[in-house]
Amino acid sequence: MRYIKKLAMFIVVILFFAACTAAASPTTKPYTIMIYMNGSDLESDFGAATTDLIEMLESGLDSRHANIVILTGGTNRWQNDVIPANECVIWEMADGWLYEVDSMGLVNMGEPSTLRDFIKYSMEHFPGNKYGLIMWDHGGGSIAGFGHDEKFNDDALTLRDMKLAFEEAGLRDNKLEFLGFDACLMATVEMAVLAADYAHVMIASEDLEPGDGWDYVFLGALNCDPNMNGFDLGKVIVDTFMDFYGPDSDELLSLSVVDLARVGPVMDTMGRLMGLASGSIKTKESPSFYQLAERRGITKTFGEGSPRDNYSDMVDVGDMAVMLECFFPREAAAVIHALNRCVVYNRHNSDIELFGLSTFYVYGGKSEGVHSLRTYSDLEMDEAYTQYLHHFFNGLVNHKDKSAPNLRSELVLWQPISQNRYRMAGLLQTSEPAHDLLWPRLNDRPVGMYPVATTAHSRLYAVPAQINGREGDIMISFSPHHPQGHVRGVRYNDGYVIQKGYDPIETGDKIALYALEWDFDKDTVEKNWSKSDVFTVTDGIALTWSTAPQGHRLGYRHTDVCHHVEYTLPF
Repeated sequence: MRYIKKLAMFIVVILFFAACTAAASPTTKPYTIMIYMNGSDLESDFGAATTDLIEMLESGLDSRHANIVILTGGTNRWQNDVIPANECVIWEMADGWLYEVDSMGLVNMGEPSTLRDFIKYSMEHFPGNKYGLIMWDHGGGSIAGFGHDEKFNDDALTLRDMKLAFEEAGLRDNKLEFLGFDACLMATVEMAVLAADYAHVMIASEDLEPGDGWDYVFLGALNCDPNMNGFDLGKVIVDTFMDFYGPDSDELLSLSVVDLARVGPVMDTMGRLMGLASGSIKTKESPSFYQLAERRGITKTFGEGSPRDNYSDMVDVGDMAVMLECFFPREAAAVIHALNRCVVYNRHNSDIELFGLSTFYVYGGKSEGVHSLRTYSDLEMDEAYTQYLHHFFNGLVNHKDKSAPNLRSELVLWQPISQNRYRMAGLLQTSEPAHDLLWPRLNDRPVGMYPVATTAHSRLYAVPAQINGREGDIMISFSPHHPQGHVRGVRYNDGYVIQKGYDPIETGDKIALYALEWDFDKDTVEKNWSKSDVFTVTDGIALTWSTAPQGHRLGYRHTDVCHHVEYTLPF
């Protein structure tokens, strides 16, 4: 995550004008862009919101072309001396300066009423021919929703909360030109369906976003064409985002521009496709449940982590259809056709094609499936798709026999603990045994690296750990720049909402690594995690490779198509 290099300048700018009260202009401008900036730990720990405010101030936007109205809150502290942490404040950005306009008091940014009141206030006091709304913070997809308010126990806005806020703010009769999410995982069909009554365009990412998020230089594009529609502005946002990180970036990058008027057919065709799949589960006709599970297991998934942090279960809708086209070619083609009409612009650096919209599809997070499916049902999406999710989930939890075919097998290095009890000392994504293999170590401590995602240039892995008493994953990437692996930082387990970017690992941090322990006599389930002794980072943290220590043994980790895991110790 980028550190603030221009904080001093930002403070000078704000302090000079903070005492001024800028009267809202009665003149209607071409655009009013509202930014719901829930600072959360992104600001309190790293000043990411302050950095983006600086980008906005330096964008060069001529205030004659747009009102920029910002609500700040949701964080324990701001990394500047101006914005208060004990209240939510409405600001106006005008010609490179920031003016305090009003205070909403200390209110919960995870409450729909706060979002509603901010929208209504902005539209009343800052009229525009077109309105845009940017939601700034963490995101978690269709089940988790958006945002963490540190002041209110990390409260978040669910998709239903946002729909309620939009409805009560009057957006049904005065639609947003665009709804944007500078947050992870929010380019979902479900979010788009709920937003379609309140906005023309949605701009969001299917995948995780880097900690730096969007590049707000895009605001300057309104100087050239202040009347541009949401589609054209969305393309500028996508291009500046991708250009900011560059073509060789190790980051996960994905951003879509969605025509909300055309999202209904996407949901409808998904329902028809998965309704047929649901029928095959109930009637035991082809494709079998195991075939459907195998297809789900290789569908492009977003927001994955280690087995201790893997509840997101968001998949690319187009890839889901591609995986089923061998069974239902006409219905799968209809989904892809609807997607191509709905997603008008889409850029990414994934290693496979992404179609621009995701959906919830329970699998890796099946341990939380009851809660997730209850939440999904409350969204009142397509009935056939919702029923399929319930049927598929029942199959996942009820098919526990040994007949389920394997999806993949990986090589495990086992450290003996006692008779027939072992601790995992390494995990490699290969099934070919060899005693001269090299195994990963963090600061000379053995680790298991679980695959998370791949891009055109990199592979990302998660190592389960505890850092300064907080549960999380140490994220490691491999790329042409770092062929032997590079420690990116920490992604903390914050429930269902996924952290944006990674926290750095610093000198003095206290780390304990988790490894699975397995008793081959008792056939212990895969939740018996053993925590190592705590070590203190003194001179950075690095990934190294070494051969297996004397006395260690090799085995396998088998994952079947129902996402059940079994361990063997064959030699």
